[in-house]
Amino acid sequence: MPLKKLFTISDRSGLNYMPQLDTLRAMAVFLVLLEHWFQGEYWFKIFPTGMIGVTLFFVLSGYLISEILMRSRNDAEANKHTRAFSIRQFYIRRTLRIFPIYYITLVILLIFNIENIRHIFGWFLFYVSNIYFFKIQNWAGSLSHLWTLSVEEQFYLIWPFVILFIKKKHLLNAIIFITFIGPAVRAYLFLTGSGTEVSISFDQVLTPTCMDCFGLGALLAYFRTYVDRKFNLNNLYGIIMFVVSAILFVIILLTDTGIFGAIVLRTIISILSLYLIAGASIGFGGVARYVLQNPVLLYLGKISYGLYLFHNFVPAICRSFGIQPIPNPYLNFLLQLAALVSIASLSWYLIEKPINNLKRHFSYT
Repeated sequence: MPLKKLFTISDRSGLNYMPQLDTLRAMAVFLVLLEHWFQGEYWFKIFPTGMIGVTLFFVLSGYLISEILMRSRNDAEANKHTRAFSIRQFYIRRTLRIFPIYYITLVILLIFNIENIRHIFGWFLFYVSNIYFFKIQNWAGSLSHLWTLSVEEQFYLIWPFVILFIKKKHLLNAIIFITFIGPAVRAYLFLTGSGTEVSISFDQVLTPTCMDCFGLGALLAYFRTYVDRKFNLNNLYGIIMFVVSAILFVIILLTDTGIFGAIVLRTIISILSLYLIAGASIGFGGVARYVLQNPVLLYLGKISYGLYLFHNFVPAICRSFGIQPIPNPYLNFLLQLAALVSIASLSWYLIEKPINNLKRHFSYT
């Protein structure tokens, strides 16, 4: 099969397909892999790669989900369908995309009792593992990354009702208010708890502490839907915001940040992510376009859910098949990456894609 045909991407959302966003997904997963697969001191460890990757995911989710819901709201207001129809279609489509491979994975983990999951299975079954990790102030080995999926699902529980049912004149203020919840809750937890470092901490795995990520993405969706379809941050104000955020980001990394870093680091990363998402959703040109529309990266973005879901299990899988870690950590990373892409590809073509194709029966129109 020709490489170009293998890596062809189809429209998989309720919006016009924005290919460069798929590459951002692939990059977000890569940043998480750097955090989880490289143990010890490496030059790139000065950056909180895991937090950057997860935050990019959250902002992107806030943008895409909000824009889909806002367009569906417009259709409901134009009497094309009801808000109840929008809610139903949203949850059916999310269920088809997220649940099948997640619960198949959980069943496999349960059968082999990976990380003693049988004793804590309910937390993962009901997408509340982030609350469990906050409660015990500890991780659960290769299960730890699943906290982000819990945050996403908890976000999905409330967000459709915010977007679809708040009066339109109050919608922007509601999104702004929700955006400020993130740093406000992080400040409260920092001041009443043990503090945090410049990394993902247990104070930051709760859904309210992530709301600035989702809220900033929703702000972009609001302006794209109700102000200017081509609204972008590639203007004087947007560039100033980007530069100031980048400077603050570097300052936080190079200094003893204390409460300032605990409160605003995730917001700063969210703003930087938002700038990339705003440009990629319209389409960067030049060298950036060449990179962001590379067919291999687009393919990795397409299977990014599987890449993220399975990545923490790959090192153990490689060991179980007698593939011992190579002394060179970079070659070992590439070996594990090849295994991960193979597993995620099988998951996509055998399970995810056939189920995902059922979404055509549940469109928003």
